[in-house]
Amino acid sequence: MEQLDAKLELFAELERLCRPDAVLATNTSALSVTEIAAATSSPERVVGMHFFNPAPLMPLVEVVRAELSSDGAVATVLDVVERLGKVGVPCHDTPGFVVNRVLIPLLNDCVRVLDEARVTPESLDAAMTNGAGWPMGPCRLVDLVGIDVHVHASEALFEKLREPRMAPPPRLVAMRNAGLFGRKSGRGFYAYE
Repeated sequence: MEQLDAKLELFAELERLCRPDAVLATNTSALSVTEIAAATSSPERVVGMHFFNPAPLMPLVEVVRAELSSDGAVATVLDVVERLGKVGVPCHDTPGFVVNRVLIPLLNDCVRVLDEARVTPESLDAAMTNGAGWPMGPCRLVDLVGIDVHVHASEALFEKLREPRMAPPPRLVAMRNAGLFGRKSGRGFYAYE
């Protein structure tokens, strides 16, 4: 899980250890890059790099410009992303950046529909892949990302935005509390071997 205090401490130390012209990048999906940059005396060289899960397979990297990130630091990170064979999408530091700002409440709504429409995870996944053209159903996606990770990101977005759709559904919180994290624990909406 992402912990702001640990990142603040790390970035203060990185600034001390790295050359003054080094770009300092953080992979975060829910924390403010601007807050992380504030732990340094040179916030202009701090940029976010949000790799999507699973990183070896997913091409997207959101390149997050903090309030004081320099154009040069952002350009350097976009170049690194391109050399990695990924697709860089530059954006400003806002809760959830681009994809999670849209995806987290959408997945939360999908989980709420499970209970309200009384459908199975298999049926919901079939509906969204065959009816909405999703490459993977929402239950399989949450299992892949990790139910604990999704709940953590939802809580972080809800804390920042106070929008009810950002809050994790009770069903996901209960699953996380029961140790049902999805693929990595062997059980979530589905059972894995």
